[in-house]
Amino acid sequence: MENPVGDRASKRVILVGRIVFIWAVLIVGRLGYLQVLKHDDFVKAAKAQHQHKIRIPADRGEILDRTGTPLAISVRTESVVVNPQRVADPQFFSAIVAPALDLNSTELANTIAEYQDRGAKKARGRGFLVIKRHLTEDEKYRMLPLRRTLPIEILPDHQREYPNGLTGAHVIGSLDAEGNGNAGLEQKLNTEMQGKPGKMMVLTGSRQDSYVSWVSEESVQGTNLTLSIDRVIQHDAEEFLAEGVKEAAASSGTVIVMDPQTGEVLALANYPTFDPRHEQPTAGEAEARHKNIAVQIPCEPGSVMKMITVTMGIDSGRFTPTSGIYCENGSFPRPGRRPIHDLHRMGNMDVAGVLIKSSNIGVAKISIASGPKTLYDYLKRFGIGEKTGIELPAESRGLLRHLECKDSKDRWCWSPASHEYIAFGHEVGATAIQLARAVSVIANGGLLVNPHLILKKSRPTDDGRVQNVPIEFKNPIRVIRPETAFTIRRIMESVVEEGTGRRAAIPGYSSGGKTGSAEIFENGAWQNRHNSSFIGFAPVTNPRVVVVVTLNRTPKQGGIAAAPVFSKVAETALRVLQVPKDRPESDIQPKPLTPAETDELPENRIARAEALKKKEEKEELEKKKLQAADQEQDAKPFSPLLVGPKVPDFRGMPVVAVLRESATRGLPVEIVGRGKARVQKPAPGTILSNGEHIQVEFSAAQ
Repeated sequence: MENPVGDRASKRVILVGRIVFIWAVLIVGRLGYLQVLKHDDFVKAAKAQHQHKIRIPADRGEILDRTGTPLAISVRTESVVVNPQRVADPQFFSAIVAPALDLNSTELANTIAEYQDRGAKKARGRGFLVIKRHLTEDEKYRMLPLRRTLPIEILPDHQREYPNGLTGAHVIGSLDAEGNGNAGLEQKLNTEMQGKPGKMMVLTGSRQDSYVSWVSEESVQGTNLTLSIDRVIQHDAEEFLAEGVKEAAASSGTVIVMDPQTGEVLALANYPTFDPRHEQPTAGEAEARHKNIAVQIPCEPGSVMKMITVTMGIDSGRFTPTSGIYCENGSFPRPGRRPIHDLHRMGNMDVAGVLIKSSNIGVAKISIASGPKTLYDYLKRFGIGEKTGIELPAESRGLLRHLECKDSKDRWCWSPASHEYIAFGHEVGATAIQLARAVSVIANGGLLVNPHLILKKSRPTDDGRVQNVPIEFKNPIRVIRPETAFTIRRIMESVVEEGTGRRAAIPGYSSGGKTGSAEIFENGAWQNRHNSSFIGFAPVTNPRVVVVVTLNRTPKQGGIAAAPVFSKVAETALRVLQVPKDRPESDIQPKPLTPAETDELPENRIARAEALKKKEEKEELEKKKLQAADQEQDAKPFSPLLVGPKVPDFRGMPVVAVLRESATRGLPVEIVGRGKARVQKPAPGTILSNGEHIQVEFSAAQ
């Protein structure tokens, strides 16, 4: 007979056993899942509670000037950060941390709450908030005890220092709050200069106190830069530019100083400028930071373009410096187009006079005779309409339309009359750096160079040495004949001595250049404002510097506003480069201009002729006195066995005249002193033997 009670008990036991078995299987399965499948994840999570990975910022590369003077360096600092998702009460957290860091507690609490909202939405950037960068020692001291109770960390950081303040700001650039370059070389070469960050592992206790740390990956310093910029020339260029802008009532301006032989930029200044030390710039500084006028903003060059047009006429063989051109007495009617005018009535002139007196009509006729294709070709030869390749961000190509139109709807091309007006600087645009390259063609003997700022790149190696990073420099290319460049150089010297650029004269140095005054056309009318400029070089016989000055939106013209800035900047550059003076200072002082004089007004010819006559009479009298005083000087006896050139009579001549005469004859001369030549050895008329040089002693007039 079956026992129903026992059967029910057995069933319960079996049911319980099954439940226990299933439970045991679940537990074992869960343990297997946790211990086997999720083992690595939980080990990682456990380590994360006590093992932290800290990013070690790399030392950003230094920027030095050509003499090794630091322009930008990095200083190691520390910053305090927090993971907002670990902050339980933003108000409480901010009330404790903000006062210790001199921050606003309400603003900090709101920022943390905003980051926490990002966390809820799983947005990027939700887990890392920099509370304050570059802690002072006192701030760090106040943060250390708070680390034990609050989820804050103190991490290594870097602060960029600019020892020279505003000097070279548009060249060097600046960094934003995140440490990335946002202007100048800092932006252009940001990736190279920031280096590769390292990693540090830190073990912490239950209170997040670190007790063991080690570097798992060393940081790699960024590339160091040595620039062609000279700090002294750069500083003075910025000062003289600021003075020139204010005196000319201009809105902005730029100055470039360049070595015409190599393309090395010695100074690049813009006004207004900015302070690169400000991570949070003002609105005005932010605008100036991203407006590098010298390389980014082209404008009509005006009369400085006449240098290229006259060069074209002479280099192509169609004209010589003495070729005659009729300048229409100030007005040149053009059938079916607007007439071309000069500021003053000018009749027959030679080609040299056209450039010296800056005749629009004269250069227009040179362009008409040469044809548009020839002018377009020479504009390209001088680099107009092409980037120079300088190592700065957002360089402009300038404005040079196509020579030929693609179709009847094409408006970006030359009209039948374009070459007449481009000849004197209209319908074309160039940046200051393009103008510096163009005038260098004349200064260096006909070569188109490539302007550049970086002389050397280097980075430290693991063994403590410094390794140079290769840089590729493009070779200059010949674009005009050397004799053409020399001819134009002499004509441009006359622009300074007797033409529109007299205020560009440099005490103690010969110089050449060209003024430019492009009137601004706005709102359908010509404004009484100009983009006034001066381009030039010095010394004339062997130019060592090219200087370009542009003042924007000034009521004054180039010879009045820009030429004096050129003189001051060029004088500083020649002094810093230790270029010997090639003429007495008293010989080149320009006749003062009255305020009523315009840029194009010539000097009084009669007054100049009388002054020149008196000067010649005085020099002739001095020469006679010297000849009488030197009669007792014994000359070397002539021997028919001696073969060589005769020594000319340099006595009474200024330094520059002696240098020119000796260079023409191919005679080696040693210059001693300054002023007028008083004594020379060997004496005049002596046969100069092979290897012998002439010593000429100079002294000021008594």
